[in-house]
This record gives sequence, C-alpha cells and structure tokens, in this order.
Amino acid sequence: MDVHCSTCREPWDTYHLWEDAIFETGLSDAEAKAWRSLPQKEKLNDRYRDEFRVAGWEFGKSVLNVLRCPACPPGAVADPEAVAIKAALEDVLGADEDGLAAMLEEYNL
Repeated sequence: MDVHCSTCREPWDTYHLWEDAIFETGLSDAEAKAWRSLPQKEKLNDRYRDEFRVAGWEFGKSVLNVLRCPACPPGAVADPEAVAIKAALEDVLGADEDGLAAMLEEYNL
C-alpha cells in the first residue's frame, strides 16, 4: 500500500516506512533494527524524530503520516487540508496502523 507525502505528494510504500526508512537515518544498523521492534508509541520519540528530520523525514503521530519526505523541494509547504485530514484519521484509528494505511491509501493521502 502507498501513502503520500502531505508536502510533495510523493507516494511511499508502507513497508518502506515501517521497515526501511529508519536505515536512512544516522543510527547504527543495530539501533535501526532495534527500532523496528519498538511499540508504535516509542518509534517517534524526540530522539527518533530528530534522526528522521536530519534524513529529510517529518511524520505525524505515525510513520505512515508523512508530512515531509526526502523528495520534498526546499521551501515547500505541506497542504494544510491533507495534514488536518491525516491527523484526524490518526486520532480516530489510534494504534491501528493497518487500518490507517488502508484509509490513507483509499483516499490517496
């Protein structure tokens, strides 16, 4: 399934976001592998958000809510409507990442 960046609309495969994007950060392989087994609530703590930001990624509450990605042009601004809709879906679906992925893909978000 694909989800889209709220800024540049680049599609991202959910598997890539769940399993591979962490390896684009400055974390060691061991740290990145350990990240994959963390509970969802811990995957985007401040430390990991900082690592992702340096690599060009910004997320909402889940790595599936891509607010900004490495493909975004400098200075590009996120679509406020897409940001709001995606945040609302995250609130409604909570920890159900599979459900969130399905909704984001269905509505091309």
